[in-house]
Amino acid sequence: MLQINAYGKINLTLEILGQRTDGYHEIRSIMQNIKLHDKLTFEITDNETIYLSGNCPFLEYDENNLIYKSAKVLMEYNDKGSGVRIYLNKKIPMEAGLAGGSADAAATLIGLNKLWELNLSIDKLIDIGSHIGSDIPFCLVGNTALVEGRGEKVTRIKSPPIEKLLVVKPDFGASTKLIYSKYDEIEYQKSKNHTDLMIREIIDQGNYKKYLYNELEKVTTKLYPEVQEIIDTMHQTCKYVMMSGSGPTCFAFGDENSINLLYEKFKDKYKDVLITSLKT
Repeated sequence: MLQINAYGKINLTLEILGQRTDGYHEIRSIMQNIKLHDKLTFEITDNETIYLSGNCPFLEYDENNLIYKSAKVLMEYNDKGSGVRIYLNKKIPMEAGLAGGSADAAATLIGLNKLWELNLSIDKLIDIGSHIGSDIPFCLVGNTALVEGRGEKVTRIKSPPIEKLLVVKPDFGASTKLIYSKYDEIEYQKSKNHTDLMIREIIDQGNYKKYLYNELEKVTTKLYPEVQEIIDTMHQTCKYVMMSGSGPTCFAFGDENSINLLYEKFKDKYKDVLITSLKT
């Protein structure tokens, strides 16, 4: 039996450079793991079957699940005639912009590579993962990284200091496809290279949070005004606040007192209100 933690992520920056010929968008983003995580348990079986189950009643455990897809691809490299039983203990909110599904898929690639003794390199796993989901390559590398292309180019960078943050997801999901399509319809003033500026601040141990930036935030907040309300409420207590990915989850950095105050404001309003910290 093998257990692997699958850590969620936030985007510290998200800049969109344009739409690609393959339909994806070219991005530059600093992605950062947080300590909030799912846990996957893997148990080898003596037949070539993938058994997937978990604790979340709202999740489908079929061939469309990213965990199943990842296991199925690695099964092609497994010549031992064995299968696997996978159990998912879900803690990362779904449809949240926290890469929960991608983190689970990455954990599956790492776990089965070890369990089945496949000896695939990390570069090979990244290549496999990039064809399953755009955030999977980052989740394989982890901690803090510059992510480019459609997500397949991942460069580890120095991590900022560990800090507490509050994560709040409203009680609905946001459609990534819809948000990107709306982004393409509207001409926005492009960013002024927040990503490179933040990397420099992190290296210099400066105030990197002043360069927090998410180009999709202005789209998501128009489509889902409640996201803007969450951001505004967070700003009443904490200076550094942003939405993660395409949303709708928002996060706020702060000291223990301000994080606890915000938690009290949100805990009775939404199901997914979590205190966590950066993982480095």
